[in-house]
Amino acid sequence: MLAWNFGTAEQEFAEAALDPTRWVKALDSLTSATGSYGAVMLPLAGDGLPNVPYTENISGAMEDYFRDGWHLRDERMRTVPTLTQRGVADDFDGHSAEEIAKHPFYQELLAPHRLRWYAGVKVACGDDLWAVALQRTIDQGPFSAHEKDELARVSSRLSTGAAIARALSASAATGALEAFEMSGTAVVLLNRHGNVFKANQSAERLLVDDIQIVKGQLTAKDARATTALNRAIHNLLWHPTGGLSAPVALPRASRRPLLAYPARLSNSTANALADCQAMVILIDPDTRSRTPEMTLRSAFRLTEAEARLAAQLAFGQSLEGVADQFGIAKETARSQLKSVFAKTGVHRQAELVAVLAKLL
Repeated sequence: MLAWNFGTAEQEFAEAALDPTRWVKALDSLTSATGSYGAVMLPLAGDGLPNVPYTENISGAMEDYFRDGWHLRDERMRTVPTLTQRGVADDFDGHSAEEIAKHPFYQELLAPHRLRWYAGVKVACGDDLWAVALQRTIDQGPFSAHEKDELARVSSRLSTGAAIARALSASAATGALEAFEMSGTAVVLLNRHGNVFKANQSAERLLVDDIQIVKGQLTAKDARATTALNRAIHNLLWHPTGGLSAPVALPRASRRPLLAYPARLSNSTANALADCQAMVILIDPDTRSRTPEMTLRSAFRLTEAEARLAAQLAFGQSLEGVADQFGIAKETARSQLKSVFAKTGVHRQAELVAVLAKLL
């Protein structure tokens, strides 16, 4: 049998290291080179998010994989020891032919999409291990021993692009922290588990007493607040696009609550291999000026009423609360908010807060 030509696929993996939006194209090239039907890149720990890259023709199977919880009970994770040791593994490294013919993972998840066979190629990414899981249909049949040998040989070369992508993402995360620090904004960075792995100095100064980082988790003494924050972070990580979530109030004994805004940026959404998958922006109302309206009017050409409303929203007030506070109708408040959105170039209240956090 002739050896596969991985030249184009290797080049695509190298380019994806510099531009994470090209991971799907890289997987398409590898799919074509190996005569497979599709491919997906998954962490070997089995804790991937829906933003992992996969080719379009297996999108239906991947949607079912995450929606129905198969990612939490992926039978192919039984092949990880072989994959880690040899650089490649297939279904027969975890199951017999009889098990494959009967197991729900194959019959309920894969069979409706005409899929059956896989070969996983180890991709080393720093201390993390991922696999390119090549997918074949029932009719295409399993990968041969010769084909597995070919895939084992390409494993280290594919790992180079992933390692570069990981290193560049780490540099970008450090740069983001420094930029937030220069603006005086407190931020903690989260990995795909929702754990804090970096925080800037502004955040560290706030995370004392009632609110701390405990075993990688942003934790408040108020258990309900911690639960609410964890839920917001989970929902954010599993949302397919970037953006900011509504604030979660973290109570403090002698001060007003610290406001935590979970955020996910579009570039982290594109790069599933990055350490940074989300962040939490922390705003302390006690350290903000209580007369910021002139700043907002000057910066965004807001009217007096619009600046007053925007400032109160930035300090954590709800739109209804601001309307009641200033004795205006809720429809009037909504109209003012729409004007503020237009002048500041945002579309959501949480985005507005992130913009104003640097000014107030």
